[in-house]
Amino acid sequence: MELSAGAALDEVRRVEEEVRKTRRSYGAVLLALGLASGPYWGAMLLGPDWAGYVAGAGWIALLIWLLARPRRSGLGGRINTPWVSRLALLGGVTFLAPMVVATGLKIAGVESANWLVASLCLVSGLPMIYAGWRLRRASR
Repeated sequence: MELSAGAALDEVRRVEEEVRKTRRSYGAVLLALGLASGPYWGAMLLGPDWAGYVAGAGWIALLIWLLARPRRSGLGGRINTPWVSRLALLGGVTFLAPMVVATGLKIAGVESANWLVASLCLVSGLPMIYAGWRLRRASR
């Protein structure tokens, strides 16, 4: 099957638009996880018990929303193994990283490191925010 020059150009434009939509979708996921990780860890590690329960429920709701996101128009209803594995990796790293540091500090006997834990909570989402911003910016 041979394509005419016009048909080939149309196909290239269609593929470019699909890549752009996928970039925007992944950028939105990264921004959502990055922006939510600071408040989440602040509530989990520094807040009262009820704040931890609310933050945990919010995190679960965010992950369910992100898993349902491919069914929206951006990815044409496709949900696949790379999408779920990347989301699980990002969500897992964001979920566990500050807890590992806080546990390590407690094991080492550092009791009054709330300032360090608070600063880790604030910067834990910066890499994802930067990556999401770059993906969203590149997909214009």
